[in-house]
Amino acid sequence: MPRRIRSLLASLRDEVQQYATTNEKIAGRTNLLALNATIEAARSGEAGRGFSVVAQEVKALAGQARASAAAFRGQVLDRLALGARIADEMVEEIEGARLVVLAQLVIQNIVRNLYGRSIDLRMLASDATVIAGVIAPDGPERAAATGRLAQILRLSPFYSNAFVASAAGEILLSVDERAMPHTPFIGDREEFRRPMASRRADDWFADEVWLNPWSGNRPVLIFAAPIRTTGDADGTPIGVLYLEFDWEQQINRLISVGELVGGSARNETRISIIDERRRLLSSSWGGRFGQEMALVGNGMRGLETRADAVVAFARPVPFQNFDGLGLICMIEQNAPDDTGMAELARNAA
Repeated sequence: MPRRIRSLLASLRDEVQQYATTNEKIAGRTNLLALNATIEAARSGEAGRGFSVVAQEVKALAGQARASAAAFRGQVLDRLALGARIADEMVEEIEGARLVVLAQLVIQNIVRNLYGRSIDLRMLASDATVIAGVIAPDGPERAAATGRLAQILRLSPFYSNAFVASAAGEILLSVDERAMPHTPFIGDREEFRRPMASRRADDWFADEVWLNPWSGNRPVLIFAAPIRTTGDADGTPIGVLYLEFDWEQQINRLISVGELVGGSARNETRISIIDERRRLLSSSWGGRFGQEMALVGNGMRGLETRADAVVAFARPVPFQNFDGLGLICMIEQNAPDDTGMAELARNAA
């Protein structure tokens, strides 16, 4: 509604300008005719004296008409400008507040989705078949464990690979051999050390989103959980289970503008997911992964009004003690320019 008010005011402003300009032109032509009539009356001498008086009156009326048109233009345009400023404030207060709420909903939905993947991870890490495959990697148990992990990839759209490392940091098995790390040893990596140092049964870990060269440079998020023997739930891990979350496909689905924004605002709206390092991780507008973005604010959520756009942002509220990896949702909605607003007014008429 505020945008329609702005578009209507812009259309009225243009019409007033055109109306006042036309009146001033008419007044100018009338004044010129009165001047010509005065000249002709002077040439006619005594016979034209009466006509000269009429011509002077017409000239005076033309001047009054011109002054009235100018005053009308100034007063009405000033009031229209005031109305436009009020409409701008309404856009900020109403649409801006709505965008902030939408940004919060989007980032919370992403955080809940990521936390849900941790449940899959921890259930698989405690699965007896997977544990047996780690304990006896040289026997048939390994194939059975691989099959168990392949099942979750087949049934779930969330993952592009699953693999297991031993307590020594060696890769024991991978569902997709092409997507596994091209090295048999990952014991020196932080994503291995952290779960191996864990001593709590419910621990799980996820690092930043990155481009995986072994998955065609697709953006992925690796979830990791320690694997322990069945009777040693809080003890020393015997290995680490990894699930490779298909970040690009899943997060792009969650930030689809067509699903979140209705009406003509769809074409004016851009949704971006960035991290605390200002890297762009996902977008509805085809931005380049990793490109630097300008952060709007440092709080949990907020709004910035620009000359041609309203930008809202939100950070997630922790869910089940999961802080959301420091992700931020930013929604930018461009305001149409004067030409666009006039077009909106004509379409709404």
